[in-house]
Amino acid sequence: MSWFRLNSVGVAWVCLASTFVSTAYAGEPKVLTIGIDGLRRDAFVAAKTPHMDSLSANGTLCLETRVTSDDVTDSDTVSGPGWTTFLTGVWADRHGVLDNSFNGRDAKAAPHGFTLAKQVKPNLKTASYLCWTPLSTHVTTDADIDVVVTPGKNATASTVWKAADQSLAWSAIPVLQNDDMDWTFIYFGSTDETGHSYGFHPSVPPYVAAIENVDRMVGELIAAVKQRKTYADEDWLVLISTDHGGEGTGHGGGRENPNVFTAPMIVSGDAAMKSEGIERAEGTAPPATVDLVTVALTHLQIPINPKWQLAGSADGWLETTPTTAEAKSE
Repeated sequence: MSWFRLNSVGVAWVCLASTFVSTAYAGEPKVLTIGIDGLRRDAFVAAKTPHMDSLSANGTLCLETRVTSDDVTDSDTVSGPGWTTFLTGVWADRHGVLDNSFNGRDAKAAPHGFTLAKQVKPNLKTASYLCWTPLSTHVTTDADIDVVVTPGKNATASTVWKAADQSLAWSAIPVLQNDDMDWTFIYFGSTDETGHSYGFHPSVPPYVAAIENVDRMVGELIAAVKQRKTYADEDWLVLISTDHGGEGTGHGGGRENPNVFTAPMIVSGDAAMKSEGIERAEGTAPPATVDLVTVALTHLQIPINPKWQLAGSADGWLETTPTTAEAKSE
């Protein structure tokens, strides 16, 4: 990335976006969600990320995306609540996760987005790839393909977590190339572990290098998608964000620190909004990672059931077209 703005203006959250507007898209909707643990926004901007830059150019990148809610103050800025919000589309007041213990996890009130999707489309195919075991235990329990890589404990983060991430990417590539997955989630943990070891900051070479390495793997995943024999008949949406940023070598207790509670979020694809910023009505919530599940479900043409009590919105992330869930439910 080369530049960014971090101040909100009125109710318009300033984002980087392509100015090209595409309305001519149709095809079978597919979603690829990529989670990058501990991705601090200014370090992301400082890093050389050509693959994520390319995705941003075909959609919207918002660098002011919230990972916390001002209305839900009990949860800490750590991975447990961060990823549970990311994967369920609700805040901790509903999913119950306040820290990394996952005590209080209420899967009935706040199921994974895969579970919600299958309530409407039981034949929907889903896949999950991750290297942080608690997510598989407590959240991603409804994946048709569930790959968990456990990093070793006797080496540095820059080696074992990097290797785990690469293993996940290699596992996902043939599935993305050949299988009929509708919604795929891939988690990368090496950025967070590197930040804990060396520091979460754009001036820290190992941390920036970890971001750049993840970008390389993102490129591998996107290349796999584009190699699909059915790619021309499909409508892919790529979602990328994180659970938190960081400060020093940590991120806990960061609810008042914008380097921790704000994050990059990319929504990319022909269906993604391509505007100069995300504008929402006065009094509505700002862009947040809680939007991710709603955005994915909307793209998959799954009407949002009010009983789910999702806290997110697709407003500002997706073009308004007859293929959206709202139109399907009319």
